[in-house]
Amino acid sequence: MARENKPSIIFIDEVDALCGPRGEGESEASRRIKTEMLVQMDGVGKDSTGVLVLGATNIPWQLDAAIRRRFQRRVHISLPDIGARTTMFKIAIGETPTTLKSEDYRELAKLAEGYSGSDITIAVQDALMQPVRKIQQATHFKEVRFPIRSPHNSFDT
Repeated sequence: MARENKPSIIFIDEVDALCGPRGEGESEASRRIKTEMLVQMDGVGKDSTGVLVLGATNIPWQLDAAIRRRFQRRVHISLPDIGARTTMFKIAIGETPTTLKSEDYRELAKLAEGYSGSDITIAVQDALMQPVRKIQQATHFKEVRFPIRSPHNSFDT
């Protein structure tokens, strides 16, 4: 399909899950998938000009050697440095009202050494949900009375 609609880019995220090392405990279905992937990447009998295949993995050493050879280039994208993590915290917090200052963001970035962008987003979302969790765990609630208004719909004038 990619050859028929070229130029095309095929991106396979977590390619290691699809093309891990071959072994005795491997299922027949898994072996067939890898074989088909190898055949397609070789472009047997077909012109693959204009088709780019990209694969992403966190564990490249788990890729089958034959698959690894078919990827012409390997690009290592390291975890974000402190400057990038600082910016990621600012982006993840976004428009949420906060008293954080620039040095606070930098301190968070220092503490998040080894975190990916996704890890930072999850940490911020978790922190933002803490007040909600505290309310859910509350055992006593204060009664608040509001003035009663008659309901109306958007068509009332």
